[in-house]
Amino acid sequence: MVTDLELKYLIEKAKLARENAFVPRSSHKVGACILTEDGEYFEGCNVESIISGLGTCAERAAIDHAVIHGKYNFKALVSFDAKINFPCGACLQYLLEFYQVSEKEITIISADMEGNIKTNSLFELQPHGYLTENNLDSLKSYKDKM
Repeated sequence: MVTDLELKYLIEKAKLARENAFVPRSSHKVGACILTEDGEYFEGCNVESIISGLGTCAERAAIDHAVIHGKYNFKALVSFDAKINFPCGACLQYLLEFYQVSEKEITIISADMEGNIKTNSLFELQPHGYLTENNLDSLKSYKDKM
Protein backbone atom coordinates (compact mmCIF):
# COMPACT_ATOMS: atom_id res chain seq x y z
CA MET A 1 0.00 0.00 0.00
CA VAL A 2 1.35 3.40 -1.01
CA THR A 3 0.92 6.22 1.51
CA ASP A 4 -0.42 9.63 0.51
CA LEU A 5 3.03 11.16 1.03
CA GLU A 6 4.71 8.47 -1.09
CA LEU A 7 2.14 9.03 -3.83
CA LYS A 8 2.74 12.79 -3.74
CA TYR A 9 6.52 12.33 -4.08
CA LEU A 10 6.16 9.73 -6.83
CA ILE A 11 3.96 12.02 -8.90
CA GLU A 12 6.12 15.11 -8.32
CA LYS A 13 9.29 13.27 -9.31
CA ALA A 14 7.70 11.64 -12.38
CA LYS A 15 6.32 15.01 -13.48
CA LEU A 16 9.78 16.60 -13.20
CA ALA A 17 11.41 13.69 -15.05
CA ARG A 18 8.87 14.11 -17.87
CA GLU A 19 10.28 17.58 -18.57
CA ASN A 20 13.60 16.00 -19.61
CA ALA A 21 12.15 13.51 -22.09
CA PHE A 22 14.00 13.37 -25.42
CA VAL A 23 11.23 12.95 -27.99
CA PRO A 24 12.26 14.37 -31.39
CA ARG A 25 9.98 11.98 -33.30
CA SER A 26 6.68 12.14 -31.42
CA SER A 27 6.87 15.07 -28.97
CA HIS A 28 5.07 12.69 -26.55
CA LYS A 29 6.76 13.17 -23.17
CA VAL A 30 6.36 10.64 -20.37
CA GLY A 31 7.95 10.66 -16.94
CA ALA A 32 8.10 7.85 -14.42
CA CYS A 33 9.24 7.26 -10.89
CA ILE A 34 9.68 3.97 -9.06
CA LEU A 35 9.62 3.55 -5.29
CA THR A 36 11.76 0.83 -3.75
CA GLU A 37 10.66 -1.28 -0.80
CA ASP A 38 13.19 0.58 1.36
CA GLY A 39 11.78 4.00 0.45
CA GLU A 40 14.07 5.31 -2.28
CA TYR A 41 12.78 7.04 -5.43
CA PHE A 42 14.27 6.70 -8.91
CA GLU A 43 13.09 8.66 -11.92
CA GLY A 44 13.11 8.05 -15.65
CA CYS A 45 11.84 9.66 -18.83
CA ASN A 46 11.26 8.36 -22.32
CA VAL A 47 14.08 8.70 -24.82
CA GLU A 48 13.38 8.31 -28.53
CA SER A 49 15.76 7.63 -31.37
CA ILE A 50 15.49 8.63 -34.99
CA ILE A 51 15.90 4.89 -35.63
CA SER A 52 12.62 3.21 -34.72
CA GLY A 53 12.84 0.70 -31.88
CA LEU A 54 15.96 2.10 -30.22
CA GLY A 55 14.14 4.28 -27.71
CA THR A 56 13.43 3.61 -24.05
CA CYS A 57 10.16 4.00 -22.20
CA ALA A 58 10.10 6.20 -19.10
CA GLU A 59 9.06 3.28 -16.91
CA ARG A 60 11.98 1.08 -17.96
CA ALA A 61 14.34 4.05 -17.60
CA ALA A 62 13.18 4.49 -13.98
CA ILE A 63 13.63 0.78 -13.27
CA ASP A 64 17.09 0.82 -14.83
CA HIS A 65 17.97 3.91 -12.78
CA ALA A 66 17.12 1.94 -9.61
CA VAL A 67 19.11 -1.09 -10.77
CA ILE A 68 22.16 1.11 -11.37
CA HIS A 69 21.97 1.87 -7.65
CA GLY A 70 21.62 -1.79 -6.67
CA LYS A 71 17.87 -1.75 -6.03
CA TYR A 72 15.70 -4.66 -7.19
CA ASN A 73 12.70 -4.68 -4.81
CA PHE A 74 9.93 -2.32 -5.84
CA LYS A 75 6.77 -1.10 -4.13
CA ALA A 76 5.18 1.22 -6.69
CA LEU A 77 5.68 2.88 -10.06
CA VAL A 78 4.09 6.09 -11.34
CA SER A 79 3.73 6.82 -15.03
CA PHE A 80 3.05 10.52 -15.66
CA ASP A 81 1.64 11.70 -18.99
CA ALA A 82 -0.45 14.56 -20.38
CA LYS A 83 -3.48 12.24 -20.14
CA ILE A 84 -3.94 9.01 -18.18
CA ASN A 85 -1.88 6.38 -19.94
CA PHE A 86 -0.75 3.01 -18.62
CA PRO A 87 2.72 1.48 -19.07
CA CYS A 88 3.09 -0.60 -22.23
CA GLY A 89 3.12 -4.39 -22.19
CA ALA A 90 6.91 -4.53 -22.49
CA CYS A 91 7.33 -2.35 -19.38
CA LEU A 92 4.79 -4.42 -17.46
CA GLN A 93 6.60 -7.62 -18.44
CA TYR A 94 9.89 -6.02 -17.35
CA LEU A 95 8.34 -5.29 -13.95
CA LEU A 96 7.13 -8.89 -13.64
CA GLU A 97 10.75 -10.03 -13.58
CA PHE A 98 11.40 -7.76 -10.61
CA TYR A 99 8.20 -8.99 -8.96
CA GLN A 100 9.79 -12.44 -9.05
CA VAL A 101 12.80 -11.11 -7.11
CA SER A 102 10.72 -10.25 -4.04
CA GLU A 103 7.30 -11.78 -4.79
CA LYS A 104 5.71 -8.59 -3.43
CA GLU A 105 2.95 -6.90 -5.39
CA ILE A 106 3.94 -3.74 -7.26
CA THR A 107 1.37 -0.94 -7.44
CA ILE A 108 1.11 0.80 -10.81
CA ILE A 109 -0.14 4.38 -10.70
CA SER A 110 -1.05 6.45 -13.75
CA ALA A 111 -1.25 10.22 -13.26
CA ASP A 112 -1.80 13.12 -15.62
CA MET A 113 -1.49 16.89 -15.94
CA GLU A 114 -5.13 17.38 -14.91
CA GLY A 115 -4.60 15.67 -11.55
CA ASN A 116 -6.29 12.40 -12.50
CA ILE A 117 -4.87 9.30 -10.82
CA LYS A 118 -5.61 5.63 -11.49
CA THR A 119 -4.14 2.86 -9.36
CA ASN A 120 -3.85 -0.79 -10.38
CA SER A 121 -1.85 -3.79 -9.32
CA LEU A 122 0.75 -5.12 -11.72
CA PHE A 123 -1.34 -8.27 -12.20
CA GLU A 124 -4.47 -6.28 -13.04
CA LEU A 125 -2.63 -4.70 -15.96
CA GLN A 126 -0.59 -7.78 -16.96
CA PRO A 127 -2.64 -10.78 -15.77
CA HIS A 128 -1.06 -13.34 -18.08
CA GLY A 129 2.53 -12.17 -18.27
CA TYR A 130 5.44 -14.57 -18.50
CA LEU A 131 6.74 -15.75 -15.13
CA THR A 132 9.87 -17.85 -15.43
CA GLU A 133 10.43 -21.10 -13.59
CA ASN A 134 13.75 -21.82 -15.28
CA ASN A 135 15.59 -18.77 -13.93
CA LEU A 136 13.69 -18.35 -10.67
CA ASP A 137 16.68 -19.17 -8.44
CA SER A 138 18.79 -16.67 -10.33
CA LEU A 139 16.12 -13.95 -10.01
CA LYS A 140 15.69 -14.59 -6.29
CA SER A 141 19.45 -14.24 -5.75
CA TYR A 142 19.27 -10.48 -6.33
CA LYS A 143 19.28 -8.56 -3.06
CA ASP A 144 19.20 -4.79 -2.66
CA LYS A 145 22.58 -3.26 -2.02
CA MET A 146 22.75 -0.64 0.69
